[in-house]
Amino acid sequence: MADFKMIRQMEADRHIRDLNHFKLRAECFQDLLLLMDSIRRNLYGFKIERDFFPDVVFEFFTNLTKDEILSVLSRQDDSHVMIDTLRPLE
Repeated sequence: MADFKMIRQMEADRHIRDLNHFKLRAECFQDLLLLMDSIRRNLYGFKIERDFFPDVVFEFFTNLTKDEILSVLSRQDDSHVMIDTLRPLE
């Protein structure tokens, strides 16, 4: 988990740079764990919400672009929901 306010402050103070803020939905927690493992070195903070079981909402900061995340997801089995719902946040 992450304190998003702290991440934004660190970015403003130029301690970290070029972070992108995204949100997506996964069909199940296991699908999300596979994504998190694939991008773990580029994952700076995240929040997981379980709205409607088994669906999971994932909000995260990364230095990856949307296209790079989509490339990772395209190599992962059963990732169509994450691909369809990935969106940048401001």
